Amino acid sequence: MVLVSIMINESMLDMDGNPLKLGAMYCDATIEQGVVDYGGLIRYCGKNPDTGRAVFADADTWDEAPIYGDVLVLQLGPVIDPTTKGWPCMAE
Repeated sequence: MVLVSIMINESMLDMDGNPLKLGAMYCDATIEQGVVDYGGLIRYCGKNPDTGRAVFADADTWDEAPIYGDVLVLQLGPVIDPTTKGWPCMAE
């Protein structure tokens, strides 16, 4: 598994090549030999202004969550503003 770390000047893309959407839910997925293994659900909270690191939260608890997969798969569900769940306002 690969821990994903994206710096502030890089755009992080989902499995379809689209930029991540603030507050959107994604499935952390790993691809091995053409087979997709779908992992946990997370939400994109933005980038830490001090480090430029992409920050994700568990989709249920809103606790900070690392991502270990190869790709992020956008889920059909409501986008929730992370600031309404106690997260500071961060850049997309």
